[in-house]
Amino acid sequence: MRRSPIKSASRALEVLELFAELRAPLRQKTIVERMSWPQSSTTGLLKSLVVLGYLNYHRATRTYFPTTRVAALGDWINHFMYGSGELLAMMRRIAEETQETVALVSQNDLFIQYLRVITPDHPHKFPPSEGTMRLLTQSSAGLVLLSRMPDRIVTRMVRHIDIHERGFGKRVDVAQLMEQLTWIRAEGYCFLAGIPEPEAATISLPLPEVPHGIPMAIGVGGGNARIIRNRSRIVAVMRAAVDAYRAAVASVVPVEPVVIEAQKSHL
Repeated sequence: MRRSPIKSASRALEVLELFAELRAPLRQKTIVERMSWPQSSTTGLLKSLVVLGYLNYHRATRTYFPTTRVAALGDWINHFMYGSGELLAMMRRIAEETQETVALVSQNDLFIQYLRVITPDHPHKFPPSEGTMRLLTQSSAGLVLLSRMPDRIVTRMVRHIDIHERGFGKRVDVAQLMEQLTWIRAEGYCFLAGIPEPEAATISLPLPEVPHGIPMAIGVGGGNARIIRNRSRIVAVMRAAVDAYRAAVASVVPVEPVVIEAQKSHL
């Protein structure tokens, strides 16, 4: 069954996301109105975040604003995820050559999550929001990532997805899924039309293993007719960009981790 997040944890993160969206100091009244939360619990949450050092409270204006401690929490992630910029350079190359939406995707348990999204200037696009999550079986990127798993692991993942979706959607057709994965393994990419948007289509390729071991894929999406018409060219562009990324990563000399041994106590 679907699990609901713990309310206190969810609300704390939603407050920070609201600041990221509005990018301005906010009064409690604004937060209550935007989030539709009870005033009493919102007061407790905001005061707790102030005590913990994640929000600053300005008494003169009665406004809250995130502190640099919030920024410091994720300061290291960009380099950890994207290295010296090879991933983002690959995305920009694909976006320039295809003029379609390009998304960098990672696996997150039973889901894929859109980490970075680059959109074209034209209106024929259906870009997902960064951070959005979808089940592995409901996107081309998810199917590509499933295709890299042994069949027994895929079967286990599907079982967990069916449990998660119990009462919300139909069960995954395992035989049909295995046929899709066989095709993807043979061709090296996934093409999917009409999911999740009826008028959209996507093409996804898996990325080589990255140092931190998180499975990742690159996807190109847009209007059905445009993607279908340019399918072969888009796949060729993506393959060339992924090959260049693989070569760039292989040329980087890994840095040996520094191990600091604890000094023995002589007390």
